[in-house]
Amino acid sequence: MRVRPWFGAGLRSTDGCDRGAAGGGRRSAGRVIHTAVTISVGDELLAGETLDTHGRHLAEALAARGCRVLEHRVAGDDVEAIAAAIRDGAARAGLVVVTGGLGPTLDDVSRDAVADAMNSPLVEDAEARRDLEAWYAGRRRPMPIGNLRQTLRPEAATCLANPNGTAPGLRGRLDDAEVVVLPGPPREMHPMLERVLESLALATPRPAIVVRASGIGESDAASLIESLMERDNELPVATTVSQGILSARIRGRDERDRPRLEAMASTIEAAWRPFTFGRDDVTLAETVGVELTRADLTLATAESCTGGMIGAAITDVAGSSAWYRGGWVTYENQRKVEDLGVDPLVIERDGAVSKAVVTAMAAGAAQRSGADLGIATSGIAGPDGGSAEKPVGTVWIGIADADGVEARCFRFPGDRSVVRARAVAMALQMVRFRATGVEASLLWERAGAS
Repeated sequence: MRVRPWFGAGLRSTDGCDRGAAGGGRRSAGRVIHTAVTISVGDELLAGETLDTHGRHLAEALAARGCRVLEHRVAGDDVEAIAAAIRDGAARAGLVVVTGGLGPTLDDVSRDAVADAMNSPLVEDAEARRDLEAWYAGRRRPMPIGNLRQTLRPEAATCLANPNGTAPGLRGRLDDAEVVVLPGPPREMHPMLERVLESLALATPRPAIVVRASGIGESDAASLIESLMERDNELPVATTVSQGILSARIRGRDERDRPRLEAMASTIEAAWRPFTFGRDDVTLAETVGVELTRADLTLATAESCTGGMIGAAITDVAGSSAWYRGGWVTYENQRKVEDLGVDPLVIERDGAVSKAVVTAMAAGAAQRSGADLGIATSGIAGPDGGSAEKPVGTVWIGIADADGVEARCFRFPGDRSVVRARAVAMALQMVRFRATGVEASLLWERAGAS
């Protein structure tokens, strides 16, 4: 492959450290980049010891700028494997982004892999060394000799300054592809990525709309919009499900498709009503807040199996103090009795995971907080604690207001984290239904349970 030196977004320093790209710079000239391949590096990712969150972040950041990710790979700390992935990516896409492997230890080999892929020897970058020495001096700490590895770069590449850590990024060209290597820690990677993307000539973002819903199954939802999901459509719809939230994604080719996207989104919302709650990045908790504010209602929570997750979702919404009074995490039965006023005889008779207990919890939360609505959860998230009558995944959700109490029993599939996340989604949807006067069964609900 042919290696071309890269001269940055502006003038290249004589020592090879690109100060322009690190600080934003002006957009580089050249052909528009439409496609990318992304690579996450680390043995811990392949072993499943650490979750690879970089792939999603890179895909979202690139898609928002009109660049389509063709493939995301995970490579171990192996020079040959990383170099092969870089060469393959450069042959297929206009941009290759590598994250991780720029640390000071011997298993941080991404810079060696880039040098191998570019057939360019590693050299010390004088300005990167000055930055590193200044970083340690500013913290009054001696610089370990091993950190000098972080000042190395392929001769045909430049360094990207890292004001948030000790590892400079790397940038160069391999044939017609831009190759960028970013440090692994998110607080270092995210801002560096933004600065790099600002300097690239990327394609115009494609317009897109995402319709959000909760409480309806994906297959049932898909059957209601089947004609829109046919793959030979010019603008096909794709659905995904995560943590109890169903999403329908529609992507146009350019801004001329915007009116069609709006019409299609409206069609999906009508087909999925009353389960749809918003578009794009709107969360279910945000919509609950809008509906409660519109109805001039306030809310309190009482949580057992969800352990404060409903309250956390609510308080993630800025300004939620206007409609959220607060809540209780009553994991132990005695807390249900003392904090919420649940009758201990009811717990002894029916068990903590029961209609009677969860309705008492909801009513107690509303009464003791002075809120208009109380929502409560009590269930068996697993992996243990289930029985034939109440298997793992059984969750009761109760809601109380001035008109009375209501409780629904759900049987959520999945592991402990999935059960709890789905319980949060259904609880919030129940609040939304109550605030808007909607009556509808929800996914995983056990009709007739008592």
